[in-house]
Amino acid sequence: MRKEKIKILDYRSEHQPCFEQLNRRWIEKYFRLEPIDKFVLMEPEKAILQRGGAILMASLNNEIAGTAALKKVDDTTYEFTKMAVEEKFQRRGLGEALSKAAIDKARWMGAEKLLLYSHTSLKPALLLYRKLGFKEVPLEAGVYSRSDIKMELNLHKITILKADASHAAAIAFIGKKSFLDAFMPFFNRFEDLLEYLEHTYDIEKIANSIAKSNNVFFVALYNNRPVGFAKVKKQSLNKQITDSRQMELQKIYVLKEYHGKGIAQALLHSIRQLAKTIQPDCIWLDVILQNSRAIRFYEKNGFEKCGKHFFKIGTQTFTYDVMISTTDLSTNESSFQMISYGND
Repeated sequence: MRKEKIKILDYRSEHQPCFEQLNRRWIEKYFRLEPIDKFVLMEPEKAILQRGGAILMASLNNEIAGTAALKKVDDTTYEFTKMAVEEKFQRRGLGEALSKAAIDKARWMGAEKLLLYSHTSLKPALLLYRKLGFKEVPLEAGVYSRSDIKMELNLHKITILKADASHAAAIAFIGKKSFLDAFMPFFNRFEDLLEYLEHTYDIEKIANSIAKSNNVFFVALYNNRPVGFAKVKKQSLNKQITDSRQMELQKIYVLKEYHGKGIAQALLHSIRQLAKTIQPDCIWLDVILQNSRAIRFYEKNGFEKCGKHFFKIGTQTFTYDVMISTTDLSTNESSFQMISYGND
């Protein structure tokens, strides 16, 4: 069976007919269009984008299949609205993919809270919202005549910083703990693992690595606490790849207790932004074969397997998948596929 590929794209002007048709069909199936709906659907750029919001489109196997929007309420609050999935594509994960992408997007835009309006008859939608952490709150009158329930999701603050030497100790701690949690089951000799961690995550060694002009480190703060980091080599050639300008994503690590909070996605977003400045032909990475969660994360974010790599740690040799992303990094955010929390 051919694997279905969901991509989440930022809205472009040519998406307006799809955005309108998807929402019009959904609303008219259960309710009726209200004046505010007509304005938003016919002029989404004026109604949402120019007011500081965002619109996402979902593509399944290269066909537009769904949409969702974020309407700015104030500097820290956005309304999650206008989510619709083409009927023939329902029950294939698009609603959840769009919802997670919208939550990620809201974080990048500085949101501290998401709110939505729905109806208690839409039980599958409400089940999804609760699964994602939305909680019911009192409903004010006069927003949408069709709504009888309001829900909110409080977003913890994620901050991504470009690291300097002062972050070396935090990076060393995160690296040691994350690597130990993830890879200890794969080592036959615990001594090999400890020796590798002591060498690789020596604080002075990390500080020297941060200082190298070819390296860029990012640190992720969750409510001002360092919980993850990423390391990039701006130019790093892999002989299995023919492109001349290659950027290597060498590491993304997040503390285990902060998995599922969008932190790895935040770090990857910062790496994508860096790539837009550097303009490499591709970004490549390698990931140990046993780390299926990380592989899924990278695949959902546009990376594809292109070879194998072997790396010896102590007495053991590990096999890695080499993965590459050749997405056009000069384009807008549509190349940033915000789908899953996978690797964090």
